[in-house]
Amino acid sequence: MSDCSEDHDGDFQPCGINVKSLPAVMQGRVKALKNLQMDTVKVETEYYKEVHALDLKYQSKYDEISSKKAQVIKGAHEPSGAEIEWPSEDEEEEDDPEVTLAKKVEELTLHPDFPEDAPGLPKYWLHVLKNANEEALMGLIEPHDEEVLAHLTDLTVSLAPDNSGFTLHFHFQENPFFANQVLTKQYSLRHGPNPASPLDYDGPEITACTGCVVNWKEGKDVTNKRIKVKAFEGRKGKACCPPAEREIKADSFFTFFCPPVFKEDGEVENQDDQAILAVDFEVGFALKEKVIPRAVLYFTGDIFGDDDDFEDCEDEDDEDRKSTRLNSSHPRYLV
Repeated sequence: MSDCSEDHDGDFQPCGINVKSLPAVMQGRVKALKNLQMDTVKVETEYYKEVHALDLKYQSKYDEISSKKAQVIKGAHEPSGAEIEWPSEDEEEEDDPEVTLAKKVEELTLHPDFPEDAPGLPKYWLHVLKNANEEALMGLIEPHDEEVLAHLTDLTVSLAPDNSGFTLHFHFQENPFFANQVLTKQYSLRHGPNPASPLDYDGPEITACTGCVVNWKEGKDVTNKRIKVKAFEGRKGKACCPPAEREIKADSFFTFFCPPVFKEDGEVENQDDQAILAVDFEVGFALKEKVIPRAVLYFTGDIFGDDDDFEDCEDEDDEDRKSTRLNSSHPRYLV
């Protein structure tokens, strides 16, 4: 008899069949099915190897397009002619009598981050990441990060030729916060099954990640917050120690570059670290597969659907926007 039972007031709860409770001949059939499942895993492993070979083949083409995007964003190339031909909503609504004068005036108001005489699109990546923050970046970007991210000029990805993972590259202009020109985050992948549980294989697994040292300038580290400590009073009400300041860790997107350290066996210290890595892996893959290739759609808000429902400014969280997810096939996260 199975220990599982169906709750008539709730959903059916599945449970596994105890193979030892089956007749010997049926136990053999189950083992045969497991061997066939292992054959499936072997085929899937070969499939993902070929997928990676295709990724490498086409990455150079993506890189070429990304380089052209970067030239426009930085102002090194001024697009013209056919490059700037794209139907806009303004053109579609030109003859629409329902478009009020007030709305037209509002649309003509220049965004303060994009003055007409500025080269390229300043703060482009800041706005891309802000708009992707809840939908793809798990809310990692804090308000105090924005002044730093305003200096981000490009965001690129490179694939390891040996099929071992990918690296995110955050390119910054010279800025008052840190000395680095590029911040990197490397992700390691395992493309074959885990020997300890081969039948659980469901595609490539992110198994580890490595950040980089951010060379913060004096007093500019946004991952540390300075707080004032009040003077400690002795028994007679006299101050034993004068007021002082100390630093505490602050929530910040830039903790992304300092993930928990893996031990020699590939494990992490505690469950809190596992939770941090689960978010880290999700964000890393979202940047690679969603944000970087579709950056302009995050910049304009088109990726969220109807522009009328999208606010290009700071306001209270939109729960519907948070629940929006793009369909994409991605590796599992092993933490």
